[in-house]
Amino acid sequence: MKKPYLFIAKLFVTVIFSLFISVSSASLEVYAQTSDNYTILNIENEIGDGKDKEVIMLFEGERRKIVQLTLRNEMRLESHSVKEPFILQCIAGKGELIIGEGETAESIELLPGTYVTVEANILHDVVSQPAISILLIRFPEK
Repeated sequence: MKKPYLFIAKLFVTVIFSLFISVSSASLEVYAQTSDNYTILNIENEIGDGKDKEVIMLFEGERRKIVQLTLRNEMRLESHSVKEPFILQCIAGKGELIIGEGETAESIELLPGTYVTVEANILHDVVSQPAISILLIRFPEK
């Protein structure tokens, strides 16, 4: 007769312990890196008042550069290319990414959440419609 009670007691302890572990781990924050190994970036996700072209360097490291570029009042960048590949992410607003020039140019609509990867030395332009904020992640060679 003692064995069923022992089994129920063990089961009860196991369930309570499992419940305690799951509840405590839900609120536990795990830091896999120290502050020497990461940087927290504060990205503006709304377009307020400001200059027609605003460039904020968020991070500049040995193998990457991260910039937030905000264009207002239908501002347009001049067509240009960069010597390293980059990722463009639309954070807020609306705009257009133009790859190439002339009849072979391609147009990509930029809306929040749009990511575009562009290879090195590719001619491109960004046009705000009427305002856009983008994150540019560049990967310079060492």
